[in-house]
Amino acid sequence: MAGAATRSAAGKWELGSMIPERAESRPVGHPQPEVGTISVCIICRNEADKLEPCLKSVAWADEILLMDLDSSDGSAALAEAHGAQVVRREPYPIVEPLRNEIAAVARSAWILALDPDERVTPGLAQELRRAAERPELDAVVIPFTNYDLGYPPSNPIHRYESHLRMYRPLRVTWPTIPNTQPDVPDDRKYRIPSEDRLVMIHDRNRNLPEVLDRVVRYAPLQGQSMLDQGQAFTARSMLLAMSQVVDKQFVMARPWEDGMPGILRAGILVAFKFYVWVAFWQASGAKRTEADDGVVRVWGTVFYWLARLVRFGAKCYRVLRQLLPA
Repeated sequence: MAGAATRSAAGKWELGSMIPERAESRPVGHPQPEVGTISVCIICRNEADKLEPCLKSVAWADEILLMDLDSSDGSAALAEAHGAQVVRREPYPIVEPLRNEIAAVARSAWILALDPDERVTPGLAQELRRAAERPELDAVVIPFTNYDLGYPPSNPIHRYESHLRMYRPLRVTWPTIPNTQPDVPDDRKYRIPSEDRLVMIHDRNRNLPEVLDRVVRYAPLQGQSMLDQGQAFTARSMLLAMSQVVDKQFVMARPWEDGMPGILRAGILVAFKFYVWVAFWQASGAKRTEADDGVVRVWGTVFYWLARLVRFGAKCYRVLRQLLPA
């Protein structure tokens, strides 16, 4: 598979041309899938503490498959206790290259790709069943409500974040690039309405160790994939991209309306994108150029004077409050 990862001599994961040994493939003589059937496919490594709510939320599915990446915490046994078929393979740092492997084992017409920290609401389950009966569709886009540090967001940007997660494996192949989704024509996709009763619940970052684990696993590979796709690092492209991320997370998402959890969520997401660009710079050779230095100096000067202006305004406000009557 293209875009897969291997371990370097230093023990870090790097993108390469091969992935570890594949899980068993679809059996010979695999029967034609029944129309409207759905296989839930989960990839898991040592996530028993998250897995049970996920499994319970998809008990309605025609088939549940769990690819266990050599877990040592009883994840596989827990899955089997909930009626899942367990496919075992050696560990791998990200899920994207493994989606097609587990889909090849599935016996249904549709695949619902899940992570252990996600769960399907009852309303969403009914909507997915109805969508699976529509022959004109190849994929379903689902609204996700992302819980970070235990709190749900109120802004639609995070409360109804759209992800393509259900698809026909005979017509759609999952890309192996980190944090990407299949490219399906709009007329072959169904977008589930953004309503609380129809969302996928995602316990994305429950605590700081989980935040750090996700960043350490995904950011370097995502930075490497940017290089592999032919992108060239420049300070200008990084600063423009980061300014858009800051605008989205700290302005458009209005995080202050969710109090401290909202501000922390915004900071975590911005920090992750910044780490991706650091990884991209390092993968590109970690070069310091005069062109990049010039762009950084210009942006730095602009921010410096903006900060001075804000400080001056704040000082004037304090003086006016002292001079003017209450």
